[in-house]
Amino acid sequence: MKKNIGDYNLYVFDLDGTLYDQPRLRMIMAKRLICHYMFHPFSVKDLFILKYFREVKEEWTQGSSEEEMMKKVAKDKNVDIERVRRIVRRWIYDDPLSAVNATKDTALIEWIASLRKKGKKVVILSDYPTADKLSAMGVETDGQYSPDDTRIDELKPSPKGLFVIMEDTGEDPGNILMIGDRMEKDGKSAVAAGTDYLILPRKVRDRKIYEIEH
Repeated sequence: MKKNIGDYNLYVFDLDGTLYDQPRLRMIMAKRLICHYMFHPFSVKDLFILKYFREVKEEWTQGSSEEEMMKKVAKDKNVDIERVRRIVRRWIYDDPLSAVNATKDTALIEWIASLRKKGKKVVILSDYPTADKLSAMGVETDGQYSPDDTRIDELKPSPKGLFVIMEDTGEDPGNILMIGDRMEKDGKSAVAAGTDYLILPRKVRDRKIYEIEH
């Protein structure tokens, strides 16, 4: 950061792994997956499909359409596309919502609320849909951005999301702070867009939000 933490006009937060403790969430979800497939052993291939989808999304460089990603998974794993859609919807979007709320970074979310009370703008920029997770955590923002927006259509570390945010808000790069948990995604996106960035520890217990605020 080139400024004091409170001197920016616009704060752009990553969501997954930033607003909640992703290592804890993954442990919760791993337990749920194990319990479910212990009683549904004939569907255990779902686990490999789910794992492969995550790998494809992590390495995807051909735009952001999850439909295209799911088609690739279906083709490579020789399964019906509807099965891939069902697995992704359940285990990546629907079932984790309660775990997202249970693992949220309360201090960080309170800081977001305090920033907005001070008249600062706060928006979310994520590689995944945002609305349901923000609702589950009770987080209010001034905007939500993801590759679902056809103007973006790329995953981080592409800077396109930040460029769209600048266009919408009229803010210059020097007045924007990108806050995330991964240098290889959030940090590099900020560098490419010319904005400052702050990378938080991935484990919420290792963060010291009070010190960051001051």
